[in-house]
Amino acid sequence: MVAVIDPHVLRSLHRSELRRRILLYLYEIYPSATYLSEIARVVGSDPSNVRGALVGLGNRYNGESSLVYLGLVEEVVNNGFKYYRLTEYGKKVVEMLKDYQSYYRKFM
Repeated sequence: MVAVIDPHVLRSLHRSELRRRILLYLYEIYPSATYLSEIARVVGSDPSNVRGALVGLGNRYNGESSLVYLGLVEEVVNNGFKYYRLTEYGKKVVEMLKDYQSYYRKFM
């Protein structure tokens, strides 16, 4: 069965290299969750930028394009700490993007 990716999800991911790096990292550790500073360290970005990509951040990052809002990543609260984990839908989107990119490389 072929999964369908919402065009808004594709647009959001194509517009942000950071969102794609975060998504790929969470795919690598799936189904484990991790915390914001760890994600920032692995993807090589500032924690505030990572937070913006994950949940939005005022005027700097559009919340409607954030990974959590799009349903690609879920926020898990445990003992007062927030962790982030790829959702099943997010996993399918990453797998489709890998196929999608290898398909389009044929024409470049």
